[in-house]
Amino acid sequence: MPAMKVLIVGGSGYLGQFLIHALAKGPATHQVAFTFSSRTLTKAPANAVACKVDLVSGEGLREAFQEQGPFQAVINCAAVSQPGECEKKPEQARSVNVPSAVLDCLKQQQSEHGTTACLIHFSTDQVYNGSKAWWNEDDVCSPVNVYGQTKLQGEQAIKDRWAHSIILRSSIIYGQEPPEPVDRALFLSWLDKALSDVQSPCPSFFEDEWRCPTYVQDITSLCGKILELESSSPKELAALAGVYNMGGPDRLSRLDMANEVAKVRGYDSSRIRGVASASVSRPVRSPQVSEHCLTLGSPYAYPCAVQA
Repeated sequence: MPAMKVLIVGGSGYLGQFLIHALAKGPATHQVAFTFSSRTLTKAPANAVACKVDLVSGEGLREAFQEQGPFQAVINCAAVSQPGECEKKPEQARSVNVPSAVLDCLKQQQSEHGTTACLIHFSTDQVYNGSKAWWNEDDVCSPVNVYGQTKLQGEQAIKDRWAHSIILRSSIIYGQEPPEPVDRALFLSWLDKALSDVQSPCPSFFEDEWRCPTYVQDITSLCGKILELESSSPKELAALAGVYNMGGPDRLSRLDMANEVAKVRGYDSSRIRGVASASVSRPVRSPQVSEHCLTLGSPYAYPCAVQA
């Protein structure tokens, strides 16, 4: 497959770092540019170009398009994804989670170069309200927190303004440590720390809140396949444009996830205690969502991915 010019928005985040390494160093070595907001990456592949962008104001994004484009694909994994932070600063969350600046730049690039880039945009399963066990893409969305609301607004903005797009609603994203630190707690790292520290009380885990955790390497593989289809058959990809749930193959509670990590890592599972989610007072409502997953390739089952 011919190399493509790809921009990864939010490249210094957890998922973004894995995408940079997968696309700039993979079997089809793409020309990758990525955005960072405060701290650039020191371990990014030498052929990946860093572009400083303020994701809240959009400052620097137009320059990235002008200096490194025209791009044939844009992957947007930038988000304010901590629900608590979204509740405290809803306007800031909206300015990032609704990718208006990205859409403006795509429109300008199309006008100036005639390039209709493929947009891969990551949304969330929290656009659903969690009132039933399983959710599919045709179900009505009614998010219960600001995070889900702003991500749903982002989806609608893309539908209204950029037809050549794939929107992927992810669940909990987990996997190995990223090449460089990120500014938020990582799911498996937190579990490892909690379960390995035998001197401290082990935290309780919800036994009745269900998700379909998604392995980060499955996501990078999926993005690679989308780019391959864009390169070889853009009309076929255009026919697939729309919104897809991207849950992993396992429906698990937080308690299930903790027990599996304990089993794989050899921790004492007798310390693990399950509790009902209603027994804990939380400042932000969180839906329990199990998605019917997007079947492109063979997603890793949770136990296999934890061992990877």
